[in-house]
Amino acid sequence: YDEEEEATMIINDIKEKIRNGASPEQFAILYRTNTASRAVFERLIATSLPFTIDQDGESFYDRPIIRKMISFLLLINDEDHQAALKEVLPVFFLKQQSFQEAKMNSVLQNLSFLEAFTTIKSAAPFQIKKIENLIKVLRYLKLASPLEAIERIEESPAFVDYIKKRGNESNKIERPSDDLRDLKVVSKNFKTIREFVEHAFHISAKFKEYKQTKNRPAQGSISLLTAHRSKGLEYDIVYILGAVDGGFPHDYALESIKNGSLDQLEEERRLLYVACTRARKLLYLSLLQRRRGKKANPSRLIKRFINKR
Repeated sequence: YDEEEEATMIINDIKEKIRNGASPEQFAILYRTNTASRAVFERLIATSLPFTIDQDGESFYDRPIIRKMISFLLLINDEDHQAALKEVLPVFFLKQQSFQEAKMNSVLQNLSFLEAFTTIKSAAPFQIKKIENLIKVLRYLKLASPLEAIERIEESPAFVDYIKKRGNESNKIERPSDDLRDLKVVSKNFKTIREFVEHAFHISAKFKEYKQTKNRPAQGSISLLTAHRSKGLEYDIVYILGAVDGGFPHDYALESIKNGSLDQLEEERRLLYVACTRARKLLYLSLLQRRRGKKANPSRLIKRFINKR
């Protein structure tokens, strides 16, 4: 059905195969971009299965736009959360000096730290207005579900302008708006904002723990890696996540087609071929009905094979 069920089905299939005699090192789970590994990673850390994740950079919950959204969720129940306030300063296009000014004003004027940002002299009137608007939104969301809270914050003028100012998303493989769609998918699993935020911090800590280093050999472990990083490697059993348009091939390639170029699509075809040929015995391609909350279609790169069945 979606990314959550995809992850559950794959991990359950691996468990069954291991019960029937397979070894963890026989398995690899491949994906087009690092963010696609989020749900599988979350399922694996809830099991006793050994695995390694081979990727650069931060966990999904440490991505810049996700950190900012999580920080706003923290501020709903704690307007004095200093780490969260520091994180969201760029959303209002405020500099670090504003933080110290607000900190002083919160004491002098007996305001919450968040409220104190509406009193700083270094901010322009339009910035103050955005902060005041967001304070109203956050206070309204105290009893909201995580999904409702994310959607309301995302629609606020401050957040909308921040996303726009980050530049042309169509030139990026991993885009902030896509990250937010992924965050909304996982938020549906939680009833309260507190539970959801705790989950995000837990997964972030686990990612740092499990991230593959020279001190963590891959032998005896299920391998999680991108199709790019799988070049030259082989496994008995391979699962490829998200074999749908927008996943594999990536949205980036589909946008290039609209501009009259097939080069990116052909590169995606070659990369999918690399991923498929990593499997010695069994290959699984996962098709989603919904991806990032929207209807998904089977990848145009494999449609002709599906239709022959």
